[in-house]
This record gives sequence, structure tokens and C-alpha cells, in this order.
Amino acid sequence: MKWNALPFAHAHHFKGRIEIRNNHNHSLLIGFSFPVNGSAYDQHVHQIEGLTIEEDGHQHRFSVQSGPPIPLYSGEHFHNFNGETFSADNHKHFFSGRTGSPLGNYPIDW
Repeated sequence: MKWNALPFAHAHHFKGRIEIRNNHNHSLLIGFSFPVNGSAYDQHVHQIEGLTIEEDGHQHRFSVQSGPPIPLYSGEHFHNFNGETFSADNHKHFFSGRTGSPLGNYPIDW
């Protein structure tokens, strides 16, 4: 097996929107996915987790897997994701978003 047969591990920055529910809204979801090995042309997914916080301290956790990679003309890729937050009081928000291009990997022609 060649030393470079497995694509390098990478992570993604992500952004998402949260629905307004119970007369309040949280700011955008932002963060970084967990790193995995993969390329624009396989079926890898990323774990996306985080926490939303409002000014009054109200918060929600979220944890979802992204969809498979969507290739870009440049050879890079992004992932879509969606899900539902959860909290101690069982109050939920739906959210969706997409990742940016891969971070922390070697250039494509390296």
C-alpha cells in the first residue's frame, strides 16, 4: 500500500442558521467539525457538535453528522448538515447549514 493511499485528515469551519421558536432566536451556529480522513470524492462525513448561548444564559447543545462531501470545481468540497438542538428543559430549535472548504490538510498538488 502506498504511503499516500489514505487522504489526509481535515476539518471544516461551519456556519448554520437556527429557527426562531418560543419568541427567541439564537445567533448563528459557528464552529469546527471533528477531523476525519477523506476526499471530495468519497462518502466521508464529519461530526458537528457545539453549543448555542443567548445573552441571558439560555443555551442548547447540538450534535449531528454532516452529509457526504459535495465536490467543488477546485477539487475541494463542502458538507451540508441539519438537525435539532436539545436542552435540559426539552425546548428545541431546528437548524441547518454548510461547512466551508477543508482546513488543515495539505495542498491538492502536494
